[in-house]
Amino acid sequence: MNNLLSRRHSGSRAYAQGTVCLASPKRGELPVFLAALALLAGSVLAQPATDHPRLWIRSGDLTELRSRAVGSNPLWADGLAPLAVAAKQHMDDGLVPGADDGGITWEQYPTEMYAELFAFLSLVDASSSARADYAQRARTLLMHIIDQAAPGQADAPFRYDGFSTYDRSRWWGEAFGLTVDWIYPTLSAQDKATIRQVFLRWCAENKLADTTDYNHPEPVDVFNDPALLADPMRVRWSINNYYLAHLRNIGLMALSFDAGDDPGGELTGYLETATGAFLYVTDHLLRNQASGGFSPEGFQYGPDALGFLAHFLLALHTSGQDDPLVWGPQVVWAGHPFWEDVAPAFLHSLSPARVTYPDTSWIGEVYQPAWYGDGQEYWLHDAVSLFAPMGLHADSVANSSRSNAARWIQLHTPPGGVGSDPWADLADRMAGVESFRDAMLYFLLFDPNDPLPTDPRNGLASAFHAPGTGRLLARTGWAGTDSLFTFYLGSAYVDHQLAEGGQIELYRDGEWLTKGRVGWDGASELCTIGRSDYHNTLAVENAVGDLTPGDWLYGCQQNGSQFMQVPDGEGEILAVEVNDEFVYVQGEVTDLYNASGNNSDDVAHVSRSLVWLKPDHLVVYDRAETTAPGFKRFWLNLPATGTLTGSRLQVDTPGGQRLFVHALQPSGALQSVSASEPLPDEVAVEEPMSHRYLAEASGEPSSTRFLHVIEGADGGALPTTTTLVESTSGTAYAGAITGSTAVLFPVSIDAAFTDTGFIVPQTTDTVLLAGLEPATGYSVSLEADRGGLAVLVLPGGSLQTGTGGVLRVDVEAHAQGIIFADRFQ
Repeated sequence: MNNLLSRRHSGSRAYAQGTVCLASPKRGELPVFLAALALLAGSVLAQPATDHPRLWIRSGDLTELRSRAVGSNPLWADGLAPLAVAAKQHMDDGLVPGADDGGITWEQYPTEMYAELFAFLSLVDASSSARADYAQRARTLLMHIIDQAAPGQADAPFRYDGFSTYDRSRWWGEAFGLTVDWIYPTLSAQDKATIRQVFLRWCAENKLADTTDYNHPEPVDVFNDPALLADPMRVRWSINNYYLAHLRNIGLMALSFDAGDDPGGELTGYLETATGAFLYVTDHLLRNQASGGFSPEGFQYGPDALGFLAHFLLALHTSGQDDPLVWGPQVVWAGHPFWEDVAPAFLHSLSPARVTYPDTSWIGEVYQPAWYGDGQEYWLHDAVSLFAPMGLHADSVANSSRSNAARWIQLHTPPGGVGSDPWADLADRMAGVESFRDAMLYFLLFDPNDPLPTDPRNGLASAFHAPGTGRLLARTGWAGTDSLFTFYLGSAYVDHQLAEGGQIELYRDGEWLTKGRVGWDGASELCTIGRSDYHNTLAVENAVGDLTPGDWLYGCQQNGSQFMQVPDGEGEILAVEVNDEFVYVQGEVTDLYNASGNNSDDVAHVSRSLVWLKPDHLVVYDRAETTAPGFKRFWLNLPATGTLTGSRLQVDTPGGQRLFVHALQPSGALQSVSASEPLPDEVAVEEPMSHRYLAEASGEPSSTRFLHVIEGADGGALPTTTTLVESTSGTAYAGAITGSTAVLFPVSIDAAFTDTGFIVPQTTDTVLLAGLEPATGYSVSLEADRGGLAVLVLPGGSLQTGTGGVLRVDVEAHAQGIIFADRFQ
């Protein structure tokens, strides 16, 4: 049994039962009573460690770890041990440190990564002589860097401006604090003095880092103070991957030293900077604007960046420094609402099925996640840097569900997954890691003597809503043939966020029928693949304002895109309703389209309402209004070209399915299908969307409405009969009748509801009327009219709307006594 950190407990907990799992809602500061509970819990559990190791690994863990470093354990024999042999050979051959240029970005043989591996092996190897050798190797490599860095910043290896704060510090920066802790007894007093000197400079550089915008907390040297939250943009950027790397690296360096080796407590005092400044701000963001378990940075950077934070939080815990009475409630990882949502959010993002890409088959089967934000490769990457620390911490606080989920995720979701011999497959993965840290985390997380983790998705609800980032994911089930729908409407302020407000996606029978086009905006030119016209939402012409062709936002304006990093505000999901029959969402997107700072602010209103009729029909209603005439366009990405017949598009997909798009409004829309722009260096590897559909309101009106029904079907299937329905009296409504279901939305989301009347065909079984008050009673009357059925809805009555304000009318139940076409006899 894996007994590290008091170890995990058997079993798994269902994250949520029923139909929808709502992630933790937005909230302000923690209520006083919850903060008091956190303080009490932390004060009981936190006992500062005075020995070494104490970061990630405790001295009490070493006996068990060494018992696993044996030939009968494939994770050692075929995973970590081969890395150790290769690393030793690289050092003996002079590649390490000889081939390390001491730069600030990529190195093939980063010296600190090798030092970290050797330091780890000096703890866990079963042979005492091997441990001693590894400790000396780790010291030699560590001091190679430290001695060169000691004279101070200069244009020289390991001294360059940015060495401690740029890319290298993200990828391998944890190595310095961990290595020092893990080989602390091996370091001489002079070693520690020199290391302390360098660490102090690096901490100071990180404290004031300006690698990206808003890359450190301000005011500087203010701790646990709301003044740190005064600048909303600085709070938003506290989730940035560089920012979190600075936080981690400062914290680990501070935690690695004993007080007796830190005269005046200056280095160990930097723990207050990490916890009371950096973490204080990030924690506020996670509980509020980023609530729900997703990083606003997206799938390319989010898991890694959250991993940096997890590295630090685990070290705080293992070192006994997660005491809220000392550092504040933000240091308590257990029970944190954001972190409770991380695993469910990740699992809900998995595509129902995995695929093998012919051109990259060497990586094995991969998930095609519901992506958001920048992306370079369209497959789910290995997130062990995040989930291993989460799993190890979960063990120590008896969170068996998180422990199980973390291990299942790390066995099954990385490229290739595992087969009938999971430990052999996992060992192969460990032996091929790019960062030695990942192999070490796998070794800590898994003991092959333990039972295999169970699939945590079995306890999840069918839908997940992350209110902070504005993500909604809903599915029909967890089998590979199930359908998945996603909606995204959040902010676009920070690096790697794109103009995706209102994005819709639909997955069916093992294939994405439509989705956002994944890519890296700005790899060659800014405002390209990140624009709204590549993210299944509207493009609305805005004023040029102060923008010129040389401005990076000019491409956004010219294409009617939402603005990245400088929008007037964020999108807001106004209503959500989920049940076994349908998913309803309504959101306002207006502020994402305006950039008043550039005098590009002519967009008066943009909103989107939709209903997903499970599993195959998506009814989408868009409103677009500007203060001046201009183009207004509906865009949808396609996996292949299509054929337009009147107002209907048919696409035969690469997977042998059919996608239909029924265009019902505006009348006379200009429709076309075209190949997506090549955008060299921008499009993600293996991105499946190759074409796109455009419907443009003719005449460049200042106000228009779009109404589309998107339908997935089997190959060779005929489209569902789909028609327009509009109100004939009362509050204006419009919508679609698809098959036997009518779905109607308010023409204006701001109009007060008085009543509404409309006529549906006699074949209609169900009416869904959206945009009403949630959990409110209405009355419905029906009568035969012009060969159809006239429906009148009035406020007050016994028929209740759902949680999102949708009134479901069972036509047959309300039409008793009406006789026409023998329908209700």
